[in-house]
Amino acid sequence: MFVDNDPLVRDSLKLFFDNGHTHFLIFKSGEEGLNSLKYQKIDVVVCDYFLPDMDGIQFLNQVEKHCSGVFRVLMATLISDDLHCEIQKAGIDRFIEKPLTVASLDTIIDELTCYKTP
Repeated sequence: MFVDNDPLVRDSLKLFFDNGHTHFLIFKSGEEGLNSLKYQKIDVVVCDYFLPDMDGIQFLNQVEKHCSGVFRVLMATLISDDLHCEIQKAGIDRFIEKPLTVASLDTIIDELTCYKTP
């Protein structure tokens, strides 16, 4: 699952992942993503820190409550010491600094799903 409020980012990732081996559900808000967890089995959740309805850490904490063991990845443009501490306290698996490339995102997903077990 990928959650980002930027339509250009969502469209770019959709184009890339539609042609690859990874199937992504793409949403623009945390609420949409959380609702989909009722109907979908998810292996990895990638979200931006800045979502329209909650921050990415709040969203990923809710994901963990609903689907324990799902790999969680947070993206943000800037990271402060406070945000870094929040990420560690939440037990988020990876942090990606934006801007990102789809190739780097694909590599991270492969690493999480192929070499580690939740």
